[in-house]
Amino acid sequence: MKIRRWTMITAGAGILLFGLGCLNYTKAHTLEHHQQQALRYNLPQPSPMIFRIGVTATAVGAGLLGFGIGSRKSVV
Repeated sequence: MKIRRWTMITAGAGILLFGLGCLNYTKAHTLEHHQQQALRYNLPQPSPMIFRIGVTATAVGAGLLGFGIGSRKSVV
């Protein structure tokens, strides 16, 4: 199955942004700030699981994005 370059770049960028959003949700500002926001908007509480999902998604998204940008059609 062949994945097109721009599809890989777009998917990688989306996954990377999702992962960075998860990391921001669990670590930015103070944890109390995010716990209050989660209660206010009925979101899940920041947890180590969300942090691990963010780390994994960031790594996978960055890999896909880098591979998509670095790959190109061979010139023959």
